[in-house]
Amino acid sequence: MFNKKITTISFEGSEIRFLSLSGEKVTAWKTVSVTEDAMSQGLIHTPKTIGPIVQTTLKELKASRRNVISAVTGSRSVHRIMRIPSIPDKLLEETIRRKARQEFAIPIEDTDLSWQIISRAEDQITLYVLAVPKNLIDQVVKSLQGAKIKPKLMDIKPLALTRIASQATALIVNMEDYAMGVTVLVNYVPILVRTIPLERGDLTGEAKIDLLSQELARTAKYYNESHKADRLPESTPVFVSGALFSTGSVESRLGEGKTLEERLQSRTPYPLKPPATELVMPDKFPLQRYAVNVGLAAKNIK
Repeated sequence: MFNKKITTISFEGSEIRFLSLSGEKVTAWKTVSVTEDAMSQGLIHTPKTIGPIVQTTLKELKASRRNVISAVTGSRSVHRIMRIPSIPDKLLEETIRRKARQEFAIPIEDTDLSWQIISRAEDQITLYVLAVPKNLIDQVVKSLQGAKIKPKLMDIKPLALTRIASQATALIVNMEDYAMGVTVLVNYVPILVRTIPLERGDLTGEAKIDLLSQELARTAKYYNESHKADRLPESTPVFVSGALFSTGSVESRLGEGKTLEERLQSRTPYPLKPPATELVMPDKFPLQRYAVNVGLAAKNIK
């Protein structure tokens, strides 16, 4: 039981990231690049191309094909904290769907709608509601079917990343070459989730950090102004993830030779922390690059 093999797969930009575990021990990992015609911004365009790549890589890594957990991009997904009157459980689904149709800017019929009850009071139920476009899920499922895999579990990237935080209230940032994201986690609930696509071009690492720090400040300010009685203290940690934080020092116009994390820390009052995990990892394992995979593994372990 404790040595059960698990494979997690994350689709990132034009890369597929694989992580293989035996119990809680990381045993193998690999990133495979694909053409942008096949996949871009984490969106799969041609499952027939992706399936054989997944199949070949799992064989190479000697990874489990039975216990596969996969991430779906959070692009175009909608997250909400929703409050409804206290009602019998048998009426819950119908009520949530009706309210979601009223509040969400995407057709609910075209999404996979899920929810979790946060709290119940005598007159009110508070829920976390998530709507993910069905076509995003379908493309991942078709790709895995092409590799002759039926995923055990699926999750979206922003929720997977919430599991790299070791505190109930935190900020989580993720920076990839193709996009960056900021999540406000309060009492283990992702209250705010923002994903910002980045155009491919000549942006330096420092320029991307400027954009990320601005978005981090903007998101924290928006949360604080909307929750004046429950503001984020300046001691709130920022858990840093994403491939670009695994690259070490980068060329910059100032030539200071600082890492991207050092540059981000100089631009925010919040303390930075690496992803938190109980997994047993080899030395020099690129944790920030595989943070989504690690979060997926934690979903299974927890």
